[in-house]
Amino acid sequence: RDQREEGGSCGDSAKKNESDGAVDGLKKNILSMSTGGNGAAPVVAAPLLRQRLGDACNEIGQILLSESRAVLLPQFSPPNDIRLMMANGGKSIFGMSHVSAIMLASAQFWFLDGLARFTEGKDLRNLALLRCNLCQCCKIRANTNVILPGSSLEDPSSLGKKKSNSESYLQEAVDHLVAAHDAMGQRDADPVTWDMVSEELAATLLVLGVRRRQSTLSSSSPEPLILQAMRLTPGAEKAIVEPMERSCAIYESLGTPKANHQAAAAHYQLALYFSKVWTCQRDEARTREKLAAAFEHYGAAHRYFFRHVRGNEATFVVLSLDFSNLYSAVSGEEECLSKALRCCLDTRAAFSFPALPHKAMTPALSSTMEQIATLSESIEARVSKLLLSLVKIEKGKKSNLKAAATGPKLLLPSDKYTNMYRKVLGFKMMSGNKQSNEQDEGNGWEDPSSPTFPIFELLETLSEGLS
Repeated sequence: RDQREEGGSCGDSAKKNESDGAVDGLKKNILSMSTGGNGAAPVVAAPLLRQRLGDACNEIGQILLSESRAVLLPQFSPPNDIRLMMANGGKSIFGMSHVSAIMLASAQFWFLDGLARFTEGKDLRNLALLRCNLCQCCKIRANTNVILPGSSLEDPSSLGKKKSNSESYLQEAVDHLVAAHDAMGQRDADPVTWDMVSEELAATLLVLGVRRRQSTLSSSSPEPLILQAMRLTPGAEKAIVEPMERSCAIYESLGTPKANHQAAAAHYQLALYFSKVWTCQRDEARTREKLAAAFEHYGAAHRYFFRHVRGNEATFVVLSLDFSNLYSAVSGEEECLSKALRCCLDTRAAFSFPALPHKAMTPALSSTMEQIATLSESIEARVSKLLLSLVKIEKGKKSNLKAAATGPKLLLPSDKYTNMYRKVLGFKMMSGNKQSNEQDEGNGWEDPSSPTFPIFELLETLSEGLS
């Protein structure tokens, strides 16, 4: 598989000539090996020769696959003749996607040829690696909607099947990886290769499930989400859920730190699906089933990211907000609202960073800090709204107790939520005064050397009051 860096100088003509020379040399070697070396009719390849032939096909395919990616990069500078063809406009649709498609189709041809050679030689490890390369070809086609040679954007059927084609490419990628597992038979044949294929399979299944969910339940559609969900057939729901569940099971079976992280991401994606459809079921039993599944997957994802906050701060905060919304959507009673509040308070660790010198602030880290600062405003607004609802419930209980009291002694509930809400109001007043007195563009993040965001102290104080 191609391990070259993608950030190289893709427009360098010397590199291009080198790649062309490598491909030409490999083609000549293949022709020599397949014809017996003297241009005569093809001969039956010996095992070693067959393996060398498969290796050569794989090398050509890797070069073409790498170039098909490179021409789609933003920093790629096309040659002058291609620039002119792209600038002509009119009926011409020739562009970098077409160039990538030609390279991709060629790469698939050589990978399939190499696959045939390794299949003949029963070389299971290289067979699995070729399947992974073919999977990469399919995923590029799915992610970029690369135009295949001979097709046209003006074809109505091509436009109408754009989404389904993307999903069919991903399904084809899954099929290649499943075939690799089938060829190997069991993990003991080659544990390292088996696990590599398993990880690639899990990633592809997760993307396939998410893609199907997004195309079926689209938030950008003018149609209400409830109508989209009510049209879901059991088959369509299975097509969405099954790939993500398989992905989650594979990641959990691998057990590596990276796999555990991806398993939590799969749980999160499943939770997002069930949280969208649980209110759209036709009977109470199915409603409870979908709601229980949403809580189960949210809980699994929340437990992982709660223990691994560092490096996943933004994901954990967004996940906690979604989990909080699910609790409050189930019921407006105190129990659900208090659990929703606790989800928000659990995010306090995401707003506490170790002190950093100015020189250590990279652009990526700076972008993350700005994102967290924006999310802190969402957490503050959510906490304020939940506490206001809990204060109303608390006051309602007091009023009911006073109205029902007949004896001289009256034990009223504490003002726990009222006191917490006062702290939130005090925090808002302090933040407002600070912003009016200081020209701060960081939304609460004033200094990269500051270890915490201001909301951290508020969440810490509220957590102590809630316990």
